[in-house]
Amino acid sequence: MNDIIVVFRSRGDALRFNSVLSARGVQGRIVNTPRALSASCGLSVRVGGFAKSVALALSPANATIYEIRPDGYTKTG
Repeated sequence: MNDIIVVFRSRGDALRFNSVLSARGVQGRIVNTPRALSASCGLSVRVGGFAKSVALALSPANATIYEIRPDGYTKTG
């Protein structure tokens, strides 16, 4: 099962989303946005395991979500 990375246009949005996940008991990690996805603010939230479905449901409309695969990134939903 691959992790997802949730990419935002602003650092504040990334930090707020991570707080929303944390408040619901979901562990996300603030990570530097990969260069391949560099059209963003520089911070993203990485989520894996069972928490992916929760993160997908809670992701705001202004976020872009990618599945992390061995061969790169695939945009989802």
